[in-house]
Amino acid sequence: MPNWNSLLALDEGRMVQALRDFPEQIERALGLSCRVPNGIQGFKNAVVLGMGGSAIAGDLLARFATVPVVTVRDYALPGWVNVDTLLVAISYSGETEETLSAFREGLRRTRRAVALTTGGALAALCEEWEIPWVPVPPGFQPRAALAFLLFPLLGCFSRLGYLQGNPFAVASLLRRLREACSPDHNENAAQTLAQALFQKVPVIYGAGITGPVAYRWKTQINENAKQPAYWAELPELCHNEIVGYELAAKVFAQGIVIFLRTSFDHPRVAKRVEILKEVLSSRGLAFFEVWGEGEDALSQALWLLYFGDWVSFYLALLNGVDPTPVRPIQELKRRLKEL
Repeated sequence: MPNWNSLLALDEGRMVQALRDFPEQIERALGLSCRVPNGIQGFKNAVVLGMGGSAIAGDLLARFATVPVVTVRDYALPGWVNVDTLLVAISYSGETEETLSAFREGLRRTRRAVALTTGGALAALCEEWEIPWVPVPPGFQPRAALAFLLFPLLGCFSRLGYLQGNPFAVASLLRRLREACSPDHNENAAQTLAQALFQKVPVIYGAGITGPVAYRWKTQINENAKQPAYWAELPELCHNEIVGYELAAKVFAQGIVIFLRTSFDHPRVAKRVEILKEVLSSRGLAFFEVWGEGEDALSQALWLLYFGDWVSFYLALLNGVDPTPVRPIQELKRRLKEL
């Protein structure tokens, strides 16, 4: 058994504190939703501009909004963006060049816009164009600031009647999960799953509301645990990825699959999962199912997301790394500035 108390010394960036604070961050962030003005209402669709840890907020919002929402991870906007579109720019640093480029383009098409940022060039652009922006607390890694990037939007959309689910019930649910995942908790399911993933290549499968959660698991394992991980969505993967398992025993022996499940899974998706489990077993690949908890689909999706964040944290410790630094990203940005 790993000595988790000793391994916690690797966490020099104190990622564990950000994880512990997530439920309280949600409550603070919902308070920020009042900074999103009611004047933006009346939009017919929305685009969320963001990259990395900022963009996942758009992915999650899109699954629960009652109007079309598209996340744009690019320098340019889709051609259909117009005066009926709500433009949402999210950049924790305020300096994300792709987001700034798309936001500038968007402001020439619509003035129904809002931004979430700690400041920087994005805040300056909002001041120049007289666009409201939500001040996000500084001092976090962007991926650890998800509550402040997502819940002001969930709260706003809920207030305007554009959201399925109750974001105001999530924090209390996740407090209970926090206790079960904290380092000193016995029979810790997050630690147990991290041990199963150690020296493996995780493949995370989601469906519907858990699609963006599966992507979050993948990126958290990438950034926190510093290792490869992959993701795909049901039912689409049954039309392509499933064929790749024919040679899994030869080329993917270290693979391990995680199914993210909720009680809101489509019945046909649930049947597909059962068949996939048989396929994986026949190819000698291990798999796990993780079930979300909560009263509604939003709560179950965010339960799974928070649990995955804990798993990636413990996997980082098993890998012998500090979860916080993301040196390859910083190096790439540095080199881009030189061009």
